[in-house]
Amino acid sequence: MNEIFGTQYFGFIASSFGITLFVLLAITFWILWTHRARRKALAKLEAAGIKRASSK
Repeated sequence: MNEIFGTQYFGFIASSFGITLFVLLAITFWILWTHRARRKALAKLEAAGIKRASSK
């Protein structure tokens, strides 16, 4: 088996990279989902006539 993967720790290394990739993707999608929700909330407030202080 070591000839194929190069080390006896390949399973540990591969699973570590897999878990890290999963966590990074989850955080990325969470940020994008939250950003979309915040933009919708801002659009709703602006449609109601409430303006942001930064858009004078």
